[in-house]
Amino acid sequence: MEAKKRFKLYKSGKLWCCVAVAFGVVALGTVNGQADDSTPAAATTVQTSTAAVQAATASADNAGATSNQTTATINDPVTTSDQTSAGATTSSSTANTVTSTPVSTGLTSTNQVADSATTTLNVKSLNAAAAPAAASAVTTAAYAATNNLSTADTLDISAYQPNISEETFRQYHNQGINNVVVKLSESTSWTNAYAQQQVSRAQAAGMAVSAYHFVRFTTAAQAQQEAQLFARMARACGLGNDTLMIADVESVPQTQYAGIVNNLNVFWQTLSSLGFNNHGVYTGLAYDRQYNVSSTVGKARTWVAMYYYDYSANAARCNYIQSMGYGAWQYTDRWGGSIDGSIDFGMFSNYAGHQATSAANLENFNINANNNTLNVAGWFADNNNEGKNNRYVILLDQDNGNRELARQQVSAVSRPDVANVYSDVYGAGTSGFNANFALNGTLADAIANGHRIQAIIRYTSSNDGNSDYNDHWFDGVVLNQNVANMEKLQVSQAGIHVSGWHAADQALDRQYHYVILFDATTKKEITRQRVTLTNRGDVERAYNNVYNSGKSGFSADFVMNDALRAALQNGDSIQVISRYTDDKNGDGNRVDYWFTPQAYNQNQAYLEDFSIYNGQLRVTGWHASDQSVVEPNQWIILLDNQTGKEVARAKAITTKRNDVLAAYPNILNADNSGFVANFDIANTSGLRAAILAGHSLKAVARYSDDNGGEGHRSDYWFSAVQTPYSTQSAQELESFTINGNQIEASGWYADGRSVAAKAMYVILYDATTNRELGRQQIATADRERPDIASSNSSIANAGVSGFKASFAINNSSIMQALKNGDRLQVVARYTDDDQSGEGNYVQHFFDAQSFQNNNAYLDAFRVNSDGGIQVSGWHASNQTAGRPYHYVIFYDATSGREITRQRVVENVQRPDVQKAYPSVYNSLNSGFNINFASSATIQRAISEGHNLQVIDRYSATKDDNGDYVDYWFAPRQLAQ
Repeated sequence: MEAKKRFKLYKSGKLWCCVAVAFGVVALGTVNGQADDSTPAAATTVQTSTAAVQAATASADNAGATSNQTTATINDPVTTSDQTSAGATTSSSTANTVTSTPVSTGLTSTNQVADSATTTLNVKSLNAAAAPAAASAVTTAAYAATNNLSTADTLDISAYQPNISEETFRQYHNQGINNVVVKLSESTSWTNAYAQQQVSRAQAAGMAVSAYHFVRFTTAAQAQQEAQLFARMARACGLGNDTLMIADVESVPQTQYAGIVNNLNVFWQTLSSLGFNNHGVYTGLAYDRQYNVSSTVGKARTWVAMYYYDYSANAARCNYIQSMGYGAWQYTDRWGGSIDGSIDFGMFSNYAGHQATSAANLENFNINANNNTLNVAGWFADNNNEGKNNRYVILLDQDNGNRELARQQVSAVSRPDVANVYSDVYGAGTSGFNANFALNGTLADAIANGHRIQAIIRYTSSNDGNSDYNDHWFDGVVLNQNVANMEKLQVSQAGIHVSGWHAADQALDRQYHYVILFDATTKKEITRQRVTLTNRGDVERAYNNVYNSGKSGFSADFVMNDALRAALQNGDSIQVISRYTDDKNGDGNRVDYWFTPQAYNQNQAYLEDFSIYNGQLRVTGWHASDQSVVEPNQWIILLDNQTGKEVARAKAITTKRNDVLAAYPNILNADNSGFVANFDIANTSGLRAAILAGHSLKAVARYSDDNGGEGHRSDYWFSAVQTPYSTQSAQELESFTINGNQIEASGWYADGRSVAAKAMYVILYDATTNRELGRQQIATADRERPDIASSNSSIANAGVSGFKASFAINNSSIMQALKNGDRLQVVARYTDDDQSGEGNYVQHFFDAQSFQNNNAYLDAFRVNSDGGIQVSGWHASNQTAGRPYHYVIFYDATSGREITRQRVVENVQRPDVQKAYPSVYNSLNSGFNINFASSATIQRAISEGHNLQVIDRYSATKDDNGDYVDYWFAPRQLAQ
């Protein structure tokens, strides 16, 4: 049992026995510590149910049934809403013990009933008979030893041996095990979930069954409660009044007090009041010596434990313990490997199963849905029934002063199975009874109100059943089965359709049926609808023991209203409540079934394509959202990933997606979740700006109830960053020169971001002053460059990346730049502004180029026959732009003085110079031919052998001394 392992003796790792045993002196251990089989983790409190419920459970799977529920008020906060998964489960009725006062007359609505044993509702299969403990022969340890059988003849089992089969019990019995002691309960609440099957299987194997309860009470009140639990479990397991009921009293903290004997006697008194008069104690020798618990039943009914694993010495020990007067000895916890084994000295053979004078069992207490009756069936055999030939089944309202609800006189039913077990009890062979009560009047009211209905089987000699009777009171039962199944819940833009079935015992007297939509998130009712029930033969077949199961079907359609729409938009959990009520408005007295809440907040999406085709950004994928039912407008929104701002939105085209429905069948409208959105890049300014800025994009899929995409909405933000265009670029300036009076530039510029541009511009830029000199839009037709497309295939629009542009030099700003010798630069730009070339753009600055040059040549510099000087040659320079005045100056390099100058009125054309310097401004008109008249100054300089020099000057002013550009030819000495 609980502390059996405390009785082991060890020394040097081997088992040994004190030598004192041989002299009749044995050091016995005490029962101490927590129970080995006390409240195992796997065990749960056993609950009983009717045979009809058990039968219905198997068939209910085919009906798709679910069960269990809590009644709640719609307008109050929901406290509980238990729900099982799809499939059938059965409701359990909780047994309650009722005490009452004896009277001498029969039962009436005001009568009180004598304090007597109450029996917890015990259920077996429909064809199974009651299986009380069977009488068995005694097999002693000595007999076992001489016949090579087990040294034990008694085993005790608990929740630690949950699955011993009937065949295994039969094998134990064949080895000489006659007695099985089953742990039923502990303290005030724990019960062995396997006890019923353990008892029935051991009995079926022909073994005598006793029961034990692990004691933890510290007060008389607790002792009463523990005895009541023990008795209820014994009834639930089909054990008769003659069962040996054992108190397992061990040395645990709760039992170590002087008054344990007094409280143990209260425990026995309570058991006796409940019909169990056959008592025994299990304990340890030291504990018994200290607290004398064996005195409550006598040593012959006391079972002590002390473990020895070397059985060769057990004969002496056995004799010693038996000589002390105890009724049984538990000597091992290793019988068969892990079971507690004992030797009976007469406690079990003399007292177990030989005290029966009365036994009863309630086998059915259920509603019959076929004919709307309450069926009460079982058996009752009692020696006191002799001479009492009239039988009544009486029903009481236990929660209404034990008011009698109905009675019915019944005939005896043959029960040979009971007679086989209780052959010594009077009337066992005809102890059966079967009554059917119409579900009306006060019985119907009591069931509808959830009262405990108590059944009494009465044997009486009187015809009216009110005198000279012997009763057996069974535990009160609440008929509160409440089973339902939601077969369809369909949400659409029109509203919600629900259908299913709901059967409840307490639907009695509640003729109105409502289906209610409830917002389980906000705890508020959305709407309700009164419905008409429909026939459901399948439910009746599965739940024949539940009232109205044959007419339990319902169907309701709820039109979309503001409250329902708001709940769906907020992603709230919608709960369906099926209600039976006695009030037309759906309130009043009611019984509810709360189906599992359905949360409408699923939101899944997938982006399948995000690409640019022919100036369109195409976005495709799917977006499945519960909120789409009330937010039917599907939008795709694009965001600039760098700025976080929206750059574009488009109302999507919705497409069918059966594949999404297959993957997400529980998301509303999953079959219509596909989307296609096209963005015209050229006409979408924000998108153009983001692309031209080289920014990446993000997409948001949205359902909205607003045509503009705002209002109530459900968004899915795709996490992937998208760059649907190439950020690559390549370029080349193939020519940048002056041609006559034009500055010309040509080349190509390919850039993936150009997909967002409306136009291409070429800009002439003064890199010295950082000023634009001019710009020119390049026509699309003039941009064709198939060669570039071939070599740069990965760059969008590379085939239209070429440009040719010319800028007139007579433009004042350009002329000034050339005049100043500034560095000039070509800028190629793609822009979304095709009017001025501004707006959003991406551009490339080619390297700046210097246009400073000054080239000249002196063809002739000689003295004429008349003493004059002839000078001819050419002077070409880009800096001559803006300097219209052309002078040739005769200069004395020796004295450092100008001798004379002469304006070139007409420039001499020099095609040879133009050919040699085609990119120099005005090189064609760069020639000059001047004759300086002879003068005394000239003659003196020549005669004195001075170095004479020619300077060619272009000036912006007529006086020739201001803004100019010169070319100084090499000095020479001239001879006459």
